[in-house]
Amino acid sequence: MAVPLKYNLRSLLVRRISTAMTGGGIALVVAVFVIVMAMVAGLNSTISDTGSPDNMIVIRRGATTETYSAIQLPQFDAMKFLPQIQRDKAGNPMASPELPVQMLMQKIGGGTDNIVMRGVLPVALEVHDKVHIIEGRMFKPAVNEVIVGKGLVGRYENCALGSTLHLGRGNWKVVGIFDAAGSSFESEVWGDIHNVQDDTQRGAYYADVRLKLLPGADQAALIQRIADDPQINLQAESEPDYYKDQAVVAEQMRVLGMVVAIIMAVGAIFGAMNTMYAAVSTRTTEIGTLRALGFSPAAVMTSFLTEALMLALAAGIVGIILAMPINGLSTTFGNFVTFSTLAFSFQVTPRIMLEAIIFAAVMGVFGGWLPARQAMRMRVVDALRSV
Repeated sequence: MAVPLKYNLRSLLVRRISTAMTGGGIALVVAVFVIVMAMVAGLNSTISDTGSPDNMIVIRRGATTETYSAIQLPQFDAMKFLPQIQRDKAGNPMASPELPVQMLMQKIGGGTDNIVMRGVLPVALEVHDKVHIIEGRMFKPAVNEVIVGKGLVGRYENCALGSTLHLGRGNWKVVGIFDAAGSSFESEVWGDIHNVQDDTQRGAYYADVRLKLLPGADQAALIQRIADDPQINLQAESEPDYYKDQAVVAEQMRVLGMVVAIIMAVGAIFGAMNTMYAAVSTRTTEIGTLRALGFSPAAVMTSFLTEALMLALAAGIVGIILAMPINGLSTTFGNFVTFSTLAFSFQVTPRIMLEAIIFAAVMGVFGGWLPARQAMRMRVVDALRSV
């Protein structure tokens, strides 16, 4: 026979102050957990969603990122007509040579950040199918014009349409704003690759090449061909795989966040344990009465565990509600893999909320286990003798 749940609910309501203090501690731990996980989810989404499954990135052999890569023009010419690459309506290969460089950009309100300025050709908009101009137009080749990712607008000076950006040694007119479905491209400035080469004095080479592949193309065979062909001799991988490797920073943030949350959870568990021990010590007569009425030791233990679990779950819901205002909040993060700044938004997903509820439940069970065992092992005679 189980102890009615209304008994546990009444007990929690009677001890309002201790219940509120313990629940508040658990709620704060859950809120921190949700905020950290939402940051990790937003950062991971921004990086991982940059890649397209139909696209391949080609970089120098041995390079870990496009930042440390260099591709010569003859290598590009030998690669762009491979049969697996799509063609546009005019029959031109959908191969986008690119040159991302770090530039210091002034933040609104003071300070500077490293921002990627990506030199591209007009074909980049066809290869990167998530990128769409939402204001203005595409830049003209061989002119100091740029388009700016919407993640930079409102954060950095002179990013509005029609403004003039000072990047590197030159001045660049902003002629367009683009959206990139929340990917890391929204934290970049795009301009003509030849003008970027001249401004940065990088010479006539590219950092990487993006290829739009035909549907069903054998990617493994193409990767091998690019590596084995002596005229090419480069390293290729799919964009999702490339950006998955770049998302290591998000995984490290997740681990760090879990460590912080666990340390805080230990304190919350001790708080719940103290509350439940106090409940046991002040309710010895009630425990004796329950036993005298025929409730088994296991039922008494389950009742106290249920009480701790109810408190923890209620606190977990409160913690999620406290953290919800950060959902969709936009901020920036310095990516130490690429040494550039990314704009991203916090994402409180259903999975994170479920994990937070489970996290709260675990704290409740651990906090209530020992007091519940004490209540279970209490003898009826000893409990009733305290009346």
